[in-house]
Amino acid sequence: MSAYDPARWSDFALAQIGASAALLGLVFVGLSINLRDVVGSRQLVHRALEAVIALGAVLITATAVLIPDQSRGVVTAELLVIASFTFAATFNLQRGASRQTVGDDGHGPPPYSIFMRRLLGLGAPVLLAVAGITLAAEAGGGFYWWPAAIVVAFLGALTNAWVLLIEILR
Repeated sequence: MSAYDPARWSDFALAQIGASAALLGLVFVGLSINLRDVVGSRQLVHRALEAVIALGAVLITATAVLIPDQSRGVVTAELLVIASFTFAATFNLQRGASRQTVGDDGHGPPPYSIFMRRLLGLGAPVLLAVAGITLAAEAGGGFYWWPAAIVVAFLGALTNAWVLLIEILR
């Protein structure tokens, strides 16, 4: 069944490598445009790193799936390790988000912004872990959870890139 066979997902993985690498390049270009403003704010540095981690996780996951002749168990372990690292790193970067100030007015980010940042930043690794767990169990969807994880990772990274490019100039 294709939901549990890593070899059947190679074309999808190749597409995700290209997409994540291109978006990762755009994040770095965006960072270079507002570099002084970004490095002057711990919150913005954290958001930039979150975007890099999210896109890097997609890139690394797709690369892992493309390694030839891996057993389902090995791919499962790789997905779970990548999900665990991504969740831990993102959670650590988001720890003080609600206490951080945004500008001269001393106000922090609005609650919906913090909620969306957490939902997107932590949702992607959770969905990736679900993909790994259901892949191991050969029940519940397997690799079909992976595209959802990627979409959430892309949305999180693009949201952070928007903040880094546009919102800091407002």
